[in-house]
This record gives sequence, structure tokens and C-alpha cells, in this order.
Amino acid sequence: MKKDKQLIYICAILGLTFAFGAGKAFLSEDIQKSPIVISEVCPHNVTAAYDDNGDYGADYIELYNRSDSSVNLKGWGLTDSADNLSKYDFGDITVDPGQCIIAWCNENIDDTDFYKKDYVPVDVHGVSFHLSEGEECILTDPDGNVACITTIDSGIADDETVSLIGDKYYVSVPSPYYLEETLAEEKRNIDAPVYSVEGGWFDDTIIVELSAKEGEIYYTLDGSVPDENSYKYTEPVVIDNRTDEPNIYSNIGGISSENGYLPDYNVDKCTVLKAVAISEDGISDVVSESYFVGLSRDDYEGMSIVSISFDPDDFFGYDRGIYVYGKVHDLLYAKYDMETVGIDDTEYAHFGKKGRGWEREVNIEFFSSDHEKIHEQKAGIRIHGGWTREQNQKNFQLYARDEYDGNSIFNYDFFGNGQIYNKLMLRGGGSTDIFVTKIRDVFVQSMVTDRAVGTQKAEPCVVFLNGEYWGLYNLQETIGASYIEEYYDVPQDNVVIIKNGESRTDDPDDVLLYDEVVAFVAENDMSLEENYRKFEKMVDIQSLIDYYAIETYVGNSDAYKNNYAVWRSRNPGISEYEDCRWRWLLFDLDDSCSMNLGANTADIDSFVDGNWYGNNPLNGDELFTALCANEEFRERFASAFMEVAENNFNYEDVSAKLWAMADKYKVAVIKSNNRFRGEFWLDEYPGFEGYEAPYDQDDYEKDIEILDAFFRDRTGYIVSYMYDHLGIER
Repeated sequence: MKKDKQLIYICAILGLTFAFGAGKAFLSEDIQKSPIVISEVCPHNVTAAYDDNGDYGADYIELYNRSDSSVNLKGWGLTDSADNLSKYDFGDITVDPGQCIIAWCNENIDDTDFYKKDYVPVDVHGVSFHLSEGEECILTDPDGNVACITTIDSGIADDETVSLIGDKYYVSVPSPYYLEETLAEEKRNIDAPVYSVEGGWFDDTIIVELSAKEGEIYYTLDGSVPDENSYKYTEPVVIDNRTDEPNIYSNIGGISSENGYLPDYNVDKCTVLKAVAISEDGISDVVSESYFVGLSRDDYEGMSIVSISFDPDDFFGYDRGIYVYGKVHDLLYAKYDMETVGIDDTEYAHFGKKGRGWEREVNIEFFSSDHEKIHEQKAGIRIHGGWTREQNQKNFQLYARDEYDGNSIFNYDFFGNGQIYNKLMLRGGGSTDIFVTKIRDVFVQSMVTDRAVGTQKAEPCVVFLNGEYWGLYNLQETIGASYIEEYYDVPQDNVVIIKNGESRTDDPDDVLLYDEVVAFVAENDMSLEENYRKFEKMVDIQSLIDYYAIETYVGNSDAYKNNYAVWRSRNPGISEYEDCRWRWLLFDLDDSCSMNLGANTADIDSFVDGNWYGNNPLNGDELFTALCANEEFRERFASAFMEVAENNFNYEDVSAKLWAMADKYKVAVIKSNNRFRGEFWLDEYPGFEGYEAPYDQDDYEKDIEILDAFFRDRTGYIVSYMYDHLGIER
């Protein structure tokens, strides 16, 4: 029997259930009479299911109404102990025939006083116990009798469930809101199909033959995972230039709260050929190749290419798609009259959600700048960033994990520096620059690699999603423990990273370690040598100085309290940087260098003005302001600031490197902006006047000139401001 879909429900169907363990006991005769049964229990929910706020992580218990009549759960109860049958009692909530609810072992974060009068909760929060291995999960009826009971196996893994299949319980994969009639048959792994032609760049039509040692071959051409319902391979596959075919994914709306532009032309397309071999008792791994046939070489000259393929529902599906508004957003509007509550609805859009649960599996093929395939790997992908989540071109974080293909790292030297990582980033840009030059962040970082702050290397690349052109990105290093290990020789398990006020390693309480340092500076007179010397033992002073000098020079409006990252070793160690002192990392410098009128043009005094959060170094930032009470710090800062201004941002050097980078990016930026910008009006950007789509070479050169002029004029202004504020004679 299958549970009917509810009008509003919480989780997507995650596919057919695959049993990992033997059956438990049959439902007893008495329990078979109960109209409500426990149909699924998940004691370690990492990615198994999300609640009605789109949050993963809570243990859950799914209840199913197997009767022909509606059942009100008032008086029913849940417990994990036979000695206490009333740990949680249900309120007035009705479950219709063939439908179910999920009871979550978490607090209800909603302000229920603001619920719409006619809103009926689709799930239950506030179950007062957590599920543990070896325990029983017990459902009681209004008379206090045991209505249903199941045991949680010892050794049950993350995201595995105890699920009712037929009239027995099995350890299985999650399938919230779906009840399997029969146990899925386990199949052995067989050899994957072999392609006669490897993916790559081709000028003319190609023919690809598939072969397998056993079983039938099934394939898809749209990036989706093939199964018995896909094309059955009977003859070679002819692969042509598909660009004239109608857009599929590029025509999907409802993906942005900012720029909703969709291309009014057929975007470039490649063919993603995925194949699987299936026999009577076996199934192979899915294999993939991407073929770029007949595309303009000029449009992609010198650009690396990244082909990302996935189950379309994982990106664009209503239930679990990470690129769309999705179901969670609709649930929010079902609960509240949004005109009367102060809720940012984009935080409830699927593209606004964060965390491990909103990571989806993808296959990634990397092609070099001369379009040779250099690496392929299965990985996890999430939407990345803050404001850019709300744009039509979104940024991505990539994760290498053993669970996807046995690789815990991206085992390829993408940046030619001998480094390997477990996380990478595909970044189309940040803030307004996502529709302008796309190079502010990577360019500024490239100019300060010799300073005592961490910087991110980057390589431009063109991305295709399920075979459709998705614009220009930068493949970048990303901040994480593997980055620290590679550059600073500190073992990952001895790294603490705080980014934007949140711990990115180990314990969420680690943020208190950094907060204590800021509090010490704010609460103690830094003009006193003893306090300053104590502070020196807490932080790498030069790293702090270089961070503030760089951010202030370029006028980053999105820094200090936001877009900051600091790290330290957790414990002392043998390497140079295992000294437990905080150091700074640079990222997201897009809101800088004349990106915004009145905020970071060359004449702005960025020591006291221009920060979006009112947290300028000498006007709102308690750390830097307090340190400036110390004469030694002021003089050291002034010296470093002048080095940054005269050496790192020497105009002649900057201009030459800028125009060289601009030339490399030019064709790709113009093509990408035409794909995503449209007529989008950037009214806070100095170059907004006179812009008309399509974006062209004149627009691009104007945008680079604005960036160039910033560096030409900046030193004359900001150096004077610096000396005046610090009270230092030149």
C-alpha cells in the first residue's frame, strides 16, 4: 500500500526503499487492529528528511493512518520507554485515511500565535525525547494501551530508518510519506558500461558505442540517472550539436528574488550521456561522459569547462530542488499572513537553505583550458553565498566525500600549486559584480598573496548544468580545514575556523574562543603595554593588520563583521603555525573598488564610512578601534598600510595586471552576462547609466575602466585619511 500524497507535506520521495537488514517481528494481532501505526523511525537524521521549516537533523517518528476513517490523535502518545508511556502526548490533530504525519524530536521554532486561523499543522514538533539505538519506540492509544511498538537496531547508521514494509519492520533507507508494499531486492554490483569515445570537444557529429560485460544497457541524455525506464541501448548513439534544441533548465523560472531574467534564445548545449548496466540480479555504477559538439571555439578559447550532471529533481524539483523556491517556501505562506509577520521569506526558499541536508549528489567532469578531460568525480554540491543565493546565477560549494565514490578529496591539482582539497567553490561573482566584471574578488586577492593573510587561488571556467550553458565561474579554493592543513601545515583535527560568527570546525561553541579575544580588547585599555603584550599572544598581529589594511584600501563594504574568517590551532603543536594565535583569511571582496556609489569609490574614507553594517574600522569596529589606542600598533599599521598601497597596489603594476586578466576573461564575461543579466538595473553601480541589453564589449571595457580608475586615484585619498585618523606625521 502507498500513502497518498498530502496537499502539503514535508519530504520528497527519495526513491524506492532498499532494505539493509533482516525483518523485525510481525505486527501483533492487537497492533494490526490499531488504525495508527509507526511507519518509519529515524534516530540519526542527517539528510533523511526535513521538517516544515526546511531543517534537517532532528530524530523523527512517522505515523500512518492505515484505516478508512480519519483519526484524531488527541490522547495518543509516544515514548521511548515502557516504564513511562506518556513522555509525549499529542494535541488536537487529525490524520486522514491513507495519510501520515511526522513527529519531530525538536522544539517548535514557530511563533504559533501568528499562524493563520485556518492553518492545520502538517507535522508535530516538541517530542520530548531523542531516539537511541537499542531503544523501543512506542505509540499508545487514548486508553493508554500500546498501539504499536518497534525496536531501533544497534549499529543503525546515519539516515537509515526502521521502516514498516508490508507487516514487518526492516532497517532501510528513508522514504517519508511513502510506504513500500514489498521489500526491494538487493542486487550485486556488476561492471559498468564502456564508451567507445571519451567525452570532450568535437567539431562535428560523433557516434558513441556502449558495451557491457553483462546485462542490458540503459542510458539518458539529460543528466538524469538511468534505470529500466530510460532509453534501452540497441544501437550506437549519435551525438550532434544540441544548441538549437529548446532550453529545458534555462527556462525554469521561480529561482530568484532579485533578477528573474531568463534567456530568450537557445543557450549552448552539450550532451551528457549517462549509462548503467542492469541484469536480472545485478546493477552497475552509473557512468557519464559529456560531449561538446559543434560549439564556437572562439566563445570558449582558453576557458576550462566544468560539466555538472544530476537528477533534475535535486536542483529544480519542488520537493528537494536546491535551486528553486520549493515546498518549504510554500509551507511558510501556508502558515502565515506574510504581510503581518516580519519574516525574510528568502531564508525559507530552498536556495536559501544551508547545511548538510541541502547537499545533493552530482557527477562533475573537468576539462582543461584546451578542452581535454582531466578529471571526473562524484561529489556533493550546495548553493553557496549570501545575497547571491537570490540571483538567477548562483554560486556553488563542492564537497568530496567517501560516501559518493570513495574519494574524500578532489585528487587533482587544479591550481598547479601541488595542493589538494576536500572542498572547492564555483563562484560566479558576488553582489553586483556577478553581472559586471566577475573579477574584483579574484583580482584583489591575486595582488596580496604575499601578505600575512590567507588568499584563495582561482581559475576561470565555464559551467554546464545537465548539458546547458550556465555561465562563467571561478573555480576557487575555499576556506576549510583542508585549506589550513595544505598552506599552514596544521592537521585538520587541530584547526578551529570562525567564519561570520559561526564555527566551521568541530564544536559550535568554538566561536566563544574568538569572542573572548574581542571582548578582552574591548574591555581593556590597549594603550597599556601589558594588555597589548597579552593580546599579542592571542593573535598574529601582522595578519590582523594586513586584513584591515587590505579591506580598508579597497573599500570593501561587506567586511569586518560580515565576510570575515579567522583561524587558529586548537592546541599547541610542532609546526610553526600551531601556536594557538588567531590569523585572518580573505574572501568575498566583490563589494569593493568602485562597485557601489557612496560606499567604495576612490574618494571614500573607508576608515569611517561605507560599510553596509555600520562597522567601519574606526567607526563601529570595536577590535580595530581599541587597538588604535596603542601607539606601537598605530605605527605598525601605518607602515604596513603604506606597503600595501605602494607595493601591492602600485598603480602601474595593478593596471597592467588588471587589463591582462580582463583580456583573458572578456569573451567569457560578455557571454555570461548576456545569459543572466538581461536588463537588470544596477542603480548603485557607477556604470549603470546608459546600459542597455545585450551586454557587449563596450560595456565590459567601461566596467574595467571603472575598476582601473579606482586604483589610479585611491592612494591619494586613502593614505591621507589614514595618517589623519592615526595622528601620525608623514
